[in-house]
Amino acid sequence: MDTYLFDGGRITKMEVDYEPACNEKIPLAKELARKNPDAFHEAIEMMLQLEKQTRLGADMVSCSRVLVAICQICFDASNWNALNEYVSLLVRRRSQLKQAVVKMIQECVTYVDKTPDKETKLKLIDTLRSVTEGKIYVEIERARLTKILADIKEADGDVAAAATVMEELQVETYGSMDKREKVELILEQMRLCLLKEDYVSTQIIAKKISIKFFDDPAQHDLKLKFYYLMIQLNRETSFLKTSRHYQAIAEPPRKKTGLTPEDSSISTDEQKKKDEDKKKKEDEDKDKKPEVAPEPDVEVELTEEQKKELTEKLVCAVLYCVLAPFDNEQSDMMAHLSKNKKLEEVQAYKEILRLFMSKELINFDTFNADFGLVLAENDMFKDSTKHGKKCITELKDRLIEHNIRIIAMYYSRLHLARMSELLNLPAGRCEEYLSKLANSDTIRVKIDRPAGIIYFTQKKTASDILNNWATDVNQLMSLVNKTCHLINKEECVYSVMCAVED
Repeated sequence: MDTYLFDGGRITKMEVDYEPACNEKIPLAKELARKNPDAFHEAIEMMLQLEKQTRLGADMVSCSRVLVAICQICFDASNWNALNEYVSLLVRRRSQLKQAVVKMIQECVTYVDKTPDKETKLKLIDTLRSVTEGKIYVEIERARLTKILADIKEADGDVAAAATVMEELQVETYGSMDKREKVELILEQMRLCLLKEDYVSTQIIAKKISIKFFDDPAQHDLKLKFYYLMIQLNRETSFLKTSRHYQAIAEPPRKKTGLTPEDSSISTDEQKKKDEDKKKKEDEDKDKKPEVAPEPDVEVELTEEQKKELTEKLVCAVLYCVLAPFDNEQSDMMAHLSKNKKLEEVQAYKEILRLFMSKELINFDTFNADFGLVLAENDMFKDSTKHGKKCITELKDRLIEHNIRIIAMYYSRLHLARMSELLNLPAGRCEEYLSKLANSDTIRVKIDRPAGIIYFTQKKTASDILNNWATDVNQLMSLVNKTCHLINKEECVYSVMCAVED
């Protein structure tokens, strides 16, 4: 039976089978180079002649064996310069078989960790990355070599160069790479970009990962790594996004209720037949039995330490949600968090969440007395860190803004002096907060400075504005019709009086 080779989409027929020649010459060349180091080039020349015959004869298996043998001879002789030279030479040869190149590169990748020194290692990596550049069939090997090179540069302290090397990889386009390995490399790109404080690139790279990938419990470790990186990215710029990331981490891993061990070990044909029989039976019983909801995923049993850690992440989610500026999304998130049963274990934080959701004024002194010590124990509110100082300032701002929104809800107008008393702030600071909330369109307010009176107006929706406009137009048209009727009436009376006089 003829043997065919698929090379780059083309069907190439193997003209000659060089397996017997390979079985004879490869061990002979290896033995020659091992016993007599001076015969190294003679052994390589023997292999190069055989490589030419197998390549022109389109014998992919034999050609692969010859290329790997050349690399092994160079490695056994510890001749790293020859290895780099012959790898570059063999890849560039005319009509070189792609599958043979793949085998050779895979063999050389195993030598990277066996190099005698760092300089030799870098040179070998550089050679392999050069010959694999732009070749789809060795994209996985190139990606792994690039990761090794980035690790070396990072260990040397050159984080910017490591990040630049990793960013060259467009991992999301690699069709032959396993999804998990793809995500691992993308996460490494994110980590290096964060280290060199390139937040824009980090944000762009993060969008390459689909969040649905983390629904698989087997990827829980990558999920944690991804969200920790996202927290580093967003915690200085968006408290709301940071809270969302902490909520994702606080969700315990779940086990999928899928195939039983017996089902998962059967062959594909048997499984397909079993699925067809099951579906047929379900169709027959559909009219007889009511629909049953699918079984929910089962939570993985956690240790006490893991439960404590998840509770801490939930506390962070609550605090960052409270620190976020008020809007509809933030309000919905607070309502969602308040329904979490795990907050029962941390009553203090549940009470903080309740206060910010309530329609009551929060006294700062009372708040500080009740929760000051609890919050001081949290790393978020450490005075010694820049982020801690920012969180303390934001918490004070959120308290004042909450109180202003509550005042605007209950008052239509209010003296500035009274508002200063309620907020326990100077009049000038009150005006600053009112202006800030007005600019963010959180409240509608007007200030009469000479009189010292604040007017709160309700924000009207688009439908309310249209309804008011329609009502005004109807009233205007009614007045116009009534006026026209009166004018016609006067004209009729005048014409009758003129006729009577005549």
